[in-house]
Amino acid sequence: MKKIFFQKKRIFFKFYYLILFTFICFNGISQEINYKSQCLYLYVFSKNIYWPNDHLKENFVIGVYGNSPIFEELEIMASIKKAANGKKIIIKQFFSSDKIEDVDILYISSSKSRDLKKILNIIENKPILIVAERDGLAKKGASINFIIMEDDTLKFEVNRSVMEKLNLEISDGLLKHGFEVG
Repeated sequence: MKKIFFQKKRIFFKFYYLILFTFICFNGISQEINYKSQCLYLYVFSKNIYWPNDHLKENFVIGVYGNSPIFEELEIMASIKKAANGKKIIIKQFFSSDKIEDVDILYISSSKSRDLKKILNIIENKPILIVAERDGLAKKGASINFIIMEDDTLKFEVNRSVMEKLNLEISDGLLKHGFEVG
């Protein structure tokens, strides 16, 4: 059943990949464009990472931990886009790790990356995709972290073992655009 789902969505998602990588390659990475690119990646993650059925809710919630320009970009994106299965995207911002709850994706801003271990303890084994802005955090327990390559393109690292532990499944098509770390 999953294979059929992936095959049907392949063409649809190739369109998103084309837009994403065209945007990144032709615009370079400035501070503002970097957050737009990260926002677009988060949108692609919402469509190409699969949560367990018992975790599925009416809305798809993306949380931002800390103060980051990505929050405004995500609000714009959420006002015009839908997550997988036509779900409405809700954006929440958290300034205290104790307040984090009810999210599908949690984006950790660079300024809050030191709190990763505390966040991992708080969410325990809940199927929450942790996406870190800072390089190297996937090796320390985040599901995904962004990296900027030498040619200024934005890429991401994936810790597949963390994702499997949380019962999150990444599509092979998306995985091809990132780097696996362990």
